[in-house]
Amino acid sequence: MAQRKGTRRACDPCSVRKVRCDGNQPCARCRTANWDCTYLKMHGKSGPKGPRRTTEAAIRRFQESSRSDLSQRANSDSDTSLEDGSPSTIDFPPSDQLPPISEPGFGWPDAAYPPLQAHRNPQKISTSTISPYLDTFQARGYAIWPVVDTESLLARLLTNPDDLEAYALATAVCAATITQFQIDAEPGSPVEGHFRVSSAVFDSEAKRAREESDHSEHVTVTSLLSAFFLHVYAANIGRMSTSTVYLGEAITKAHMIGLHKPLYYQNMEVERVQYNVRIYWLLFITERAHSIQNDVPTMLKRSPDIPQLEDLNDGSVTPAFIHLCRLFNILDATLTADPAGARRALALAQQQLDDDQTTRSLENVLQRADISMTQQWMRIFLWQHALRVTNLRSSDQEDGFSFSFPAKVAQNALSFLCTLPKESLEAHGPGMESKLFDIANSLADVMICVPSLNQDTDFGMGPRDLIHSLSSLLGSFRGGNPAVTSILQEKLTTLGLAISSPQKRLTDLSSSEDEREEGTPRSLTWSDGGGWTSPVVPVSPTFPGIMC
Repeated sequence: MAQRKGTRRACDPCSVRKVRCDGNQPCARCRTANWDCTYLKMHGKSGPKGPRRTTEAAIRRFQESSRSDLSQRANSDSDTSLEDGSPSTIDFPPSDQLPPISEPGFGWPDAAYPPLQAHRNPQKISTSTISPYLDTFQARGYAIWPVVDTESLLARLLTNPDDLEAYALATAVCAATITQFQIDAEPGSPVEGHFRVSSAVFDSEAKRAREESDHSEHVTVTSLLSAFFLHVYAANIGRMSTSTVYLGEAITKAHMIGLHKPLYYQNMEVERVQYNVRIYWLLFITERAHSIQNDVPTMLKRSPDIPQLEDLNDGSVTPAFIHLCRLFNILDATLTADPAGARRALALAQQQLDDDQTTRSLENVLQRADISMTQQWMRIFLWQHALRVTNLRSSDQEDGFSFSFPAKVAQNALSFLCTLPKESLEAHGPGMESKLFDIANSLADVMICVPSLNQDTDFGMGPRDLIHSLSSLLGSFRGGNPAVTSILQEKLTTLGLAISSPQKRLTDLSSSEDEREEGTPRSLTWSDGGGWTSPVVPVSPTFPGIMC
């Protein structure tokens, strides 16, 4: 065993896997894995451990390609790397050298960062700069969007620096991750100092790489996913028209690839089948929510004949994501039901959505927040749909067809909110805010149109308490939409109420109305626990309320 003293380089397998190498030849890791230990690549770095089968394949591909051109590179006097030190890549300065975060009231935290000045020769963001963002996506975003294997994506970037499709997807994921989780607005984050590129820069790089790779002509799953994450980024910064276009592009590419056709999945390994089915369902549920919230038609239809979405117990998908897909399947089946049986379909859907045992059993708080609020939002939307297809009454044996139903949904929503930290709601971005607004807005409309229900306290809290609590919560959202607060403020003024100042944790759901002065609404408030900033960000247009 030869000792390689005086070198800081890692061997090629350790470099691709991003693990520490002892510098021997062969190194201890290669001996254990029975891999060929080579030092063809310069300037490797450490990182997450593996390996997966895709990682091993990437190592072997790299070694084969490196051997083929080793003689050509040996004649070069340049001491460049395939990644960090290469003239084609750029490392960004530490975060304390970036412009300061924008002050509250002027947009999302990273929106204040000016785009980097254009270079005569475009320079790529290095893989070492991208990697921490992908780690954050894996830790916080994969459960929401289980369609990007960050380890395989990093392996593609390391083994083929000219892979523009992989680079476009990686930068698009980074842009979406920063805005979804408001990373730049977390000064106490344990990863502070690593995040040093604004989402606008990542967005610009993703678009440039997509154009250079001619993504419109070369349609692949990777180019589909880069369009999807650019949709997420655009929605998060309030560019809803742009967001709609990118989502439409992703769905069009899904149709061109054939994700909606059973034939596409024939003779495909089960892991690959489930990966593609996850992409189909992610597009399906995203488009359904986007269509409802922005009043645009849907493109992707339900395909009952494609393989079922399954949990392979390998960490590739969570039970929460499967449950969310089932909820949206219920919603779509109800909305597309035969008009003659619309009331029966609506009653069945409300009964199914009323079952929240699966949701309450979820351990992950982000998933529980997403599904619980989505479930209540679906109940409100189907109630709104019932207004157009059947008759509603002030009182009805079937709750889903009564004017008191929004108050019941609001009560259920608030009971869930009492068990959730506020950060778990804000992590889902403008979509969560829009869902809560729809619930509050429908309740306010009923209170204005049917005043006789305003004093009803069969829900434990009166409707006035419920609308006041939801409005206070929406007014406290970090990055909240001022239009939401404005609309509700007008309706609360009509009802003789006012929004309380935002604080931080929901409490006091169970106290009785008799404990307060008559006519004073009780509000669920967030307990003090630290200061909050509220930069302004537009969100999607709201679903129309009730017409009195």
